[in-house]
Amino acid sequence: MDIQNPIFVQIAIDLALFITVVILLWHTIVNIKKHDASKHQEMIAEFKIIIAQSQDAADQFLEALEKSRKNLKEIALELDIKEKRVKAILEKFQLETETYDGEPILRHANLSQSKYAEVINMIKKGYSEEETASATGFPEGEVGLIVDLSRIKNENI
Repeated sequence: MDIQNPIFVQIAIDLALFITVVILLWHTIVNIKKHDASKHQEMIAEFKIIIAQSQDAADQFLEALEKSRKNLKEIALELDIKEKRVKAILEKFQLETETYDGEPILRHANLSQSKYAEVINMIKKGYSEEETASATGFPEGEVGLIVDLSRIKNENI
């Protein structure tokens, strides 16, 4: 029995060591899984935050895109209105203009000439350009231009 006794003791010790190693491995695996699960939860939380920020940015982008689209529509409408005004002015000008041997003649040329003459007469009488402008309906700059053109015309004659 002396020989079997150390073998049984050795087997008992080996078995105890085996059970201890298995228990340690089991605890290590459980701790690793818990640690990985907490890391995964942190990553999932960060990922959810990033997704929420991305959705907010996408919503802001879509709002800005919608505003830009509305602004472009408004600009297009304004351009259409201005184009119609320009066409109406051109048509009005064409109706008021006649051609005679390729030269345009205004129907109201005499009326315009009398207004210009009135401006020149008022300036000769001593009225200021401002007073002349308010009386004739011409802007002050145009009154000054009429006076300057009249002086140049008179100098060349």
